[in-house]
Amino acid sequence: MTNHKLNMFNYKTFNNFFIFLLISILFSTIVKLTKVHTKSISYKINLTDIPDNKIITNQSVDSIKLTVSSFGLDFIKYYLSNQVINISSKDILDNSQSYVITQSNSYSQIDNFITPKFELISINFDSLFFDYDRLGTKNVPVVLNSIINFSQGFDYFENFTLIPDSISVIGPELALKSINTIKTKELILDNLKSSFNEDLELDIQNTTNLKYSTKSIKLLIDVEKSTESMLDIPISIINIPNDIKLNYYPKMIKVSFTVSLDNYQNYSSKDFKIICDFNQISQNGKLTPEVMKQPNLIKNLRLINKDIQYVFLK
Repeated sequence: MTNHKLNMFNYKTFNNFFIFLLISILFSTIVKLTKVHTKSISYKINLTDIPDNKIITNQSVDSIKLTVSSFGLDFIKYYLSNQVINISSKDILDNSQSYVITQSNSYSQIDNFITPKFELISINFDSLFFDYDRLGTKNVPVVLNSIINFSQGFDYFENFTLIPDSISVIGPELALKSINTIKTKELILDNLKSSFNEDLELDIQNTTNLKYSTKSIKLLIDVEKSTESMLDIPISIINIPNDIKLNYYPKMIKVSFTVSLDNYQNYSSKDFKIICDFNQISQNGKLTPEVMKQPNLIKNLRLINKDIQYVFLK
């Protein structure tokens, strides 16, 4: 019985102590919250009212420090709030390269912003610089970055189609000067034997200052069955002086080329022109043939015989 009474006494004593401790902490907290404090606090600066033809490219600092005075409760609200001060570009210095925030040209805006909460004691910065550039637009071609190998007996005969083949880039004029092309991300295709029609991402700079009309393009590759064809083409000699007569051999030159199976029968010697220029006669007494005309939709054109012999006639 005695032990039970002792335990009850200890329990009540602990409860009383705990309640007293909570009351003391609560009272101390209330005193601190209702007491005026002077502290240094930070705010980020957000520049507003920037004209549409300008873009901020750099700023000297992200935030400023202010010395303020207020009740403790206001400081708690500060730590829980969005710590950003908006300053209009219309009310500060524009030196044609930067917007400049100084204590004198920003004091009233900062003071008006924090006055409902704090008394502003001092602003702890000299000058803030927001460098800007004028916005421009540039149209640049898209370049395919690829390694493509076709299966044997397959090839393409019309140029790859990029849709679109150029894009618009909007950004600082200085940055646009260094952008002349936009590459696609690397595409690797092996043993391709069917037509290709897919979207490709562009390899663009990851920057907030540049905006692109699109971040991907469509690539079309028309793949066809291919074969090798051979033709005999007559040779013409040009630039022979009037007082010189010559004979040359052979009069025809054989050419080989790759063509789509569908167009195999569509080409003749009339679709080609091969000449030798007398002014380019080599020291070993040979003429060098040059291809002056060939069809657009053939590939891998090769001259079988490149040595054209000649003799002067009396």
